[in-house]
Amino acid sequence: MTRLLTLVVLCLTLVSTLAEAKSIRIHVTAEIVRTTVISGPNGPEIGDRTITTVVMFDEHDKEVGTGTGICTIISLPPQATLLQCLLTSVFDDRGQIIFAGILPPPNLGAEGHLGILGGTGDFRTARGEVTLVVLTTDTQKATFDIEIDSERRQGKFTAQ
Repeated sequence: MTRLLTLVVLCLTLVSTLAEAKSIRIHVTAEIVRTTVISGPNGPEIGDRTITTVVMFDEHDKEVGTGTGICTIISLPPQATLLQCLLTSVFDDRGQIIFAGILPPPNLGAEGHLGILGGTGDFRTARGEVTLVVLTTDTQKATFDIEIDSERRQGKFTAQ
């Protein structure tokens, strides 16, 4: 009987833990505020960097936070030009989401997928993926697909 009771308790614990993980999706438009290029005198070289700062807006054009990222050129022609990037989005009074990965150059229509490394505040348990799409030379669309502990989510960002 004790073994059966232990098994039931373990199963209930596992089910309740799994039920607490929820998916949320956050859509923002990031407008570039400033970009600084750090490069050598001979044009683009492996190791050159760009540092970019953005302001993020929701679908109602309400400012919801800021972001910054640093990208380093890791390959150039004759191979595909690729950037390795580390980015952070700061959502006002909610916390930060830190994400990273390999991206193509930010040409119009370019799309990249980055992994969420973690976060702070309400996003402390965040895992998932961020998709970035270049809309114009000054704007990008970001979609955060997040798995997050539902107890940390307080309703500001709704699941879709």
